[in-house]
Amino acid sequence: MSDDCPSRLLTKLPSELRIKIYEYVLAFDNPIKPRQFVAGSSNTNILRTNKQVYHEAQAVLYEMNTISVSRNDFCSKTDRVLQTPIKSQHVRHLRFTSFGESIACNFLLDRCSVCEDHARGLLEALSIMPLLKNVNIDYSTQIANFLRFKDRAAGCPTGPTITCVGVGLYNVRGGRFDQADFTFSHRPLASIWPTLSVLSNSMPSEREEEDALSRLRTVDPDVPDKLWLLFWARQYGRSAEWSGERVAEAWVDELELASMSIEQRSTALHELTVALQVFLKAQTASQCRRYLRSLREFAFV
Repeated sequence: MSDDCPSRLLTKLPSELRIKIYEYVLAFDNPIKPRQFVAGSSNTNILRTNKQVYHEAQAVLYEMNTISVSRNDFCSKTDRVLQTPIKSQHVRHLRFTSFGESIACNFLLDRCSVCEDHARGLLEALSIMPLLKNVNIDYSTQIANFLRFKDRAAGCPTGPTITCVGVGLYNVRGGRFDQADFTFSHRPLASIWPTLSVLSNSMPSEREEEDALSRLRTVDPDVPDKLWLLFWARQYGRSAEWSGERVAEAWVDELELASMSIEQRSTALHELTVALQVFLKAQTASQCRRYLRSLREFAFV
């Protein structure tokens, strides 16, 4: 191999400079699924330069990026050909795109420990990842699965502790997970609710309101309009009429939460989350926009 070969030129650079190059080349804006980047990506082709570069760059790849996975990738009854290759010893950041059972276990009465409601096999697999820093599981499309998991965890004295720390957001603690940031989230609800809560307290103009809703619709096309109706109804004393008794009874504001213990706060936020999830499923965005127009007419009469 000649001295001017690209791989030789790269390895001749100081290690600090090589790391900077890897960081520039291997940083992705969105979570990645390793299988999708094995071949053909100009970014990850650097991993194929030689063994030295592979080992150096691989560490940077996992340090800087979130790996996108599902329970299917951990299921013991799923063929490995259908799974994302996960290097447990390197993974730092994981995002589960759903909390549904694997394709295989979805059709079986005898599911594996990863896909059972208690998900012990999944928790064990995550707990032995030595460098794991954070895990987020989006349960928004499998709400019933998450609620069963939460109930099973609450009934198991040796299981993890699950605390609701925000609307649609739950922390998992216990054992290895005391060192990692492990959360379950209803991603649209957890992302959109805090922004709308702040917006509702700022008395926005109609233009500011629509600009904010337009930005939030990039997160989810329907949830912003549904939730914004609730804030309007609350502001004008029509919460029970427009959002239903369940949401009206569960609604809790920041001042009330501030006066609660951690356990009381978790219970209150969980009850509000469940009520909102039921509301989101029952209503369409077009219905909520229509209700909001009616509410505006009432407010400005």
